[in-house]
Amino acid sequence: MNKNVDIKGYGIGPYSRILGVIYLDDKNINLEMIKVGLAEDYRGKPPRGLDILLYHQAEAEAKKQGIGVWSLGEKYISPKNWRKREEVE
Repeated sequence: MNKNVDIKGYGIGPYSRILGVIYLDDKNINLEMIKVGLAEDYRGKPPRGLDILLYHQAEAEAKKQGIGVWSLGEKYISPKNWRKREEVE
């Protein structure tokens, strides 16, 4: 789409993944995805400097509204639980 994004990095998390927040036009894309039920909040130890409460609240609201993945109810399997079930690292 020929758009530039900014990424605020918070270091490396478990499984050697980069922890970061993606911004497009000053909008927090991570938070927006959680708000509409297209992502879960981070369940690991939050990186220093990241206000994880905003993400927890956004997920709780998306669940309450039953939107996105939360509309699947019991059929939805979180990525973490899927990896456990499939024994994928």
